[in-house]
Amino acid sequence: MNIFIHERISNLIDSEVTKLDSLLLRLAQKGTLIELVGKKGAGRTHLVYLICSLNSIRNKKTLYLDGSGNFRPELIKEYLLKIANANDEELKKYLKKITYQRIYEADKLVLLLKKIKVLEIDCIIFDDMMPLFLYNQNKDIRQEVRRFIREIAMIAIVKNITIVFTSTLIEKFEENSFESLNYELFYHDVIRYVHIKANIKKRNQNTIECEFIHPKLLIDSRLIINLDRS
Repeated sequence: MNIFIHERISNLIDSEVTKLDSLLLRLAQKGTLIELVGKKGAGRTHLVYLICSLNSIRNKKTLYLDGSGNFRPELIKEYLLKIANANDEELKKYLKKITYQRIYEADKLVLLLKKIKVLEIDCIIFDDMMPLFLYNQNKDIRQEVRRFIREIAMIAIVKNITIVFTSTLIEKFEENSFESLNYELFYHDVIRYVHIKANIKKRNQNTIECEFIHPKLLIDSRLIINLDRS
């Protein structure tokens, strides 16, 4: 079964997706936290759609938690068509492997973590959750975010699953200067024994670059992925 799936994925015009699939397969063998950092519009969400698709083809269950309300399942469907050349029945089977839930408040997210601990799931995606913490009044926001990151890292380790979360990179122009400074919406301590961190950049309309910035063994690795759905 896995050999057949690998052949399907390898038939993609974009061989970088095969590399991404191989990376996810290696990471799935141990609890891993993957942080995808990038500016708005850089392609972070498209990358997690692609991860959802690859998981489904490998018969893995994904829980997709959405903090922005911009979830577009039709794009996952299109990626499945491109990757697996699936028929209608196969598409239904693959899409059923993805469970979606919209999250509106950081407090509700914290409560949800307790339920996640007992779910039978292979991968969890937290997309665009960090801005939700900005609405928490009278709290140490940075400390709350750090606590959240450590909590999901522990879930990844204990459940031996992959957890992916996206983080926003802010571009700020200094006064009287044309040069910009980039900084993360929140600073996250790197959880060294479980944490993989990548910077996502949009190279053109349909192509994104995934550049790893932690750990050291992946620093020189990068994926240039064509998201053209035509």
